[in-house]
Parts: sequence; C-alpha cells; structure tokens
Amino acid sequence: MSERTPMSKPIRTRIADLMHAAWVGAAGRASRTVLASLGIALGVAAYVALSGIAASNQAALLAQLDALGANLSVVAPGVDAAQQKVPLPDYAPTTIARQPQVERVGVFDTAPEKVQIFKNGLCPKTNGNALALAIMRPGALDAVGASLAQGHGIDANNEHLPVAVLGSDAAYRLGVNEPGDRILIDNAWYGVIGILNPTPQAESLNAAVIIGEQWALGRYPDQTDTIGRISAIYVRTTPGDAEGTRRTLAHAANPAGGNVSVTASADLSKARNTTNDSLTTLGLMIGVIALAVGGMSIANMMIVTVMERRGEIGLRRALGATPGNIRMQFVTEAALLSTLGGFAGIALGAGAAIGVAASAGQPIALDWTSLPLAWAAAILVGILAGLYPASRAARLTPTEALRGE
Repeated sequence: MSERTPMSKPIRTRIADLMHAAWVGAAGRASRTVLASLGIALGVAAYVALSGIAASNQAALLAQLDALGANLSVVAPGVDAAQQKVPLPDYAPTTIARQPQVERVGVFDTAPEKVQIFKNGLCPKTNGNALALAIMRPGALDAVGASLAQGHGIDANNEHLPVAVLGSDAAYRLGVNEPGDRILIDNAWYGVIGILNPTPQAESLNAAVIIGEQWALGRYPDQTDTIGRISAIYVRTTPGDAEGTRRTLAHAANPAGGNVSVTASADLSKARNTTNDSLTTLGLMIGVIALAVGGMSIANMMIVTVMERRGEIGLRRALGATPGNIRMQFVTEAALLSTLGGFAGIALGAGAAIGVAASAGQPIALDWTSLPLAWAAAILVGILAGLYPASRAARLTPTEALRGE
C-alpha cells in the first residue's frame, strides 16, 4: 500500500518579510527609486501647491465680494398703508443677533433734523455742504465692514464725548486731512478721531459725519424720542441664500409682523456662491490630474522594474513562491515608493503654496486637514498603479523568467 504524499501548503509571507523585500527592492536600485518617487512627489506637490494657491486666491476674491456687501443686509423701518414709517422695535438688534446665520450687527439711530456741519464758524450758515449726520452705536462700523484710513472709531469708551468719525467724502469736503482736527456741528466743536476709507457697501457713510449715540442724546435733549429710534441695522451674515436670509431677518426684526424693509445684494450673493463652487471644482480637477500623472510615473517605473528583475522572480518562483507572493511583493514596493514620494510632495507643495500666498499678500488658505488625505490618496494611486506590473510579474512561470534572464 503506497503512502500518500502530504499536500504542500502555499508559502505564506509574513508582513515583516514583505516589507523587508519591498525595501530591499527599492533601496537596491536607488536611482530608479528616486525617479519613481519623484514622479509621485511632483504629482502630490502639484496637487497641494495648486490647490493651496487656488484656495488663497479664492479666499481673497471672496473677501473682496464680502467687502462689497455680498453678505451684508440692511434692516430699516418699513412703511404702512399711509406711507408712514413704522419704527423698528427696540429689541430688533437683539433678536436679529440671535439668528444662527448672523455674524455681526451694527445699529445706527435717527439723526436730528436740519443739522449744520462746517469746518469752522466762518462759513455762512446759509451754505449747505450736503453732509449728513449719522449716529452710531458701538460696533456698527465693524458690522458694515468699514475700515479706517486714519485714527480710530467710536466705542463704549468715547461715545459719550464730542468726537466724530468722518466718511471719506465728508473729510474731503471739510478739508480735514488727519485726526486731531476739529469741526463745527450745530455750533458745537467736535474733535475728529478717525477718517474712513471709501465704503462702497454703505455709500451713505461716505458723505456722513458720525458721532456716538450717548453724546447725541445728551446734546439734543429735545429730540431724544427721535434719536432713540433705529434708522438702520447693518447685518453681516454667513454667505448663503440672500432671499432666505431676507425673510428670516424681517421676521426676527419684528416678530409681531410689522412692516420691515430688508435690502441685500442678491446679485453679489449669487456671484459669490457661483465663484466659490467654480473655484472649488477647479481645484479638485487639478488635484485629480496631478495625482493621475504621478500614478502613471509609478506604473511606468514598476513595469521597467519587473522586466529587469525577471531572474529574481524566476528564482523565487522556483523556490516555491506563489503568484500571490510575487504580486504582493511588487504592490508593496509600489506602495512604499508612493509613500515616500507622497511625503516629499506634501512638504514641497505646502511650502510652495505658503510662499506664493505670502508673496502675493493673500490669506494662507491651505487646508491642513486635507494633507493626510492627499498622502493617503497618493498611496492609493501608487497601489493601483502597481497592480498591473505586479500581476504581470505574477503570471511569469519559473521557466519563462529564468529563460528571459
């Protein structure tokens, strides 16, 4: 009775041995390893750099659109059937500020009537200079997005003092070039503490002289009922649906259902959303193309590697290595190359994106949380690129491989 020969079990490669074989294969051909890693490094660097530069340009452009009023709404008193203004409730700024899409709220009160504003007392009282008086509560200029060309604004520390902030046109008409000068408002002297840059998002402020609410209430005691009324609430919101935001703000300003006027630049808001979507899609497509180029480099180099190592493949097959062992060896080697190249590419691309943004004076908008994802994507691309060469190597029989050698 003949003995049965035991069935030979397939050789199982330990992970440590697999990694060692991949490292020896990569380190033994330093020049080719560098070239293969360079391909994926350049692909990842292009992805990180271009996406970072595009994000910085996107952030700068969106900031400009926001400065023009893409996310700025103005809440004002509406009118009734008799075309009379319906005052806003005193709690309107508070209820508006509670809305989730609201970032900042700035309030301007109703100014006294027939205010005269001059450089000094030598100007004839009959001459008008088309300047308006605006009364603000602290924080109003921040909500508008107005910036100061010189000096500082009105806050809780000085709103009870006779100080004024001039719009850009108002400063020009009054001949005031810098803070520290003084002007005459209804026969009372006011010190100029700031001059605004042009504010295209709130053009009425360009020709306005702005004073604090607390000082105005004390200066015009006979008009406290009028001055205490809200004339406009500037609301800075998160970018989104302008029409939906308009309805929300109107209800928040007067939950009782009174007439409320809410104006917003729907065209700017729509342009902002379109620009954001387009630039995001562009950055994504650039990344896909860059990674594809890096993957092709890995695939080409791995095909050449398989052709040069036919003798090694034949010897391993003759010693009992299975096609699966060969396949895993070359896939692991491709993953190792893409890992090294991906790390170098991320460092190079991030440095390039930060340098370009800094030199252009744009905000650094590199998404740091996406860098590990870019590295993982590079490794995945390397694995996919190595599948075909690895399968080609696994199909070689020991005889074919050794004959070719």
